[in-house]
Order: sequence, then C-alpha cells, then structure tokens
Amino acid sequence: MALIPYDPFRLFEPIWNDLDRYRNGGRENWSEWTYRVDVEETSDAVIVTAEIPGIENKEDLNIQLDEDQLTIQGEVKRGTAQEEGRVSRRSERYYGHFSRTITLPARVKTDGAHASYRNGLLELSFLKDKHPSARNIEVNFH
Repeated sequence: MALIPYDPFRLFEPIWNDLDRYRNGGRENWSEWTYRVDVEETSDAVIVTAEIPGIENKEDLNIQLDEDQLTIQGEVKRGTAQEEGRVSRRSERYYGHFSRTITLPARVKTDGAHASYRNGLLELSFLKDKHPSARNIEVNFH
C-alpha cells in the first residue's frame, strides 16, 4: 500500500480546475457538461430520468445500452444567434455536447424499452431481465 502525504487542499483541485477553465475561455468553450439523473428500480423495471433542457430534435440525442451500461449523449444548441453590436455580459445556460454513462442497478432487456422527452426531462424505462444469461466458467488445473 502506497502512502500519500496529507494535503487538505487536494479536495479543492476540481473546483480550481473548473475555475481556471472558465477564466481561460468562458463557458462557451467547455466541451462537455453534465446533467442530473435519477435512477429508480421496481420489482420488474428500471426507470432513468435525466434533466436535459434544450433538446429540440430527436437527432440531437443518442441513447445506447450495453449490458448494464447506459450512455446518454447529445448536443444542446444555443437558442438564439447574437445580433451584431450586442455584447454578452453573462452566459449561464449550458449548451454544447454532453455525454454520460450510468451503471444500471440490474440487467435489463433492450426490447421493450421506452423513451420519452417532455419539458426538458428524458425518461427511459427498461424491463428487468428476469433470466440473465449466466454461464459457468471451467477452471483448468495443471
């Protein structure tokens, strides 16, 4: 086990990195941002609700499921073009590309999945796989 010297300021490194990135290019140059997600599990389903405001077309959203890994990625486009002569004094709304991978609490079926987007909320519903494909692995002794 490696010993790491105690540095109480190490906890603040992510915040300092974010502030440096913001100061050196502004929010419009951030390549990715993250969104809030709720994951709920019932006896027969897994429901994921993601708060992603600003999606205008279904082409701007891509959802992939690989075993128990759910990836949601897409792009929120800036709503209005700036007119000539206007200077932006504050820009707090998120836009640009985003991607996030979430580990689901159970194996789910890909067929029968349901997705809906309304008022900035993406809701995904998956039926649980009651009989996941389990297999035995043989151990060779020499």
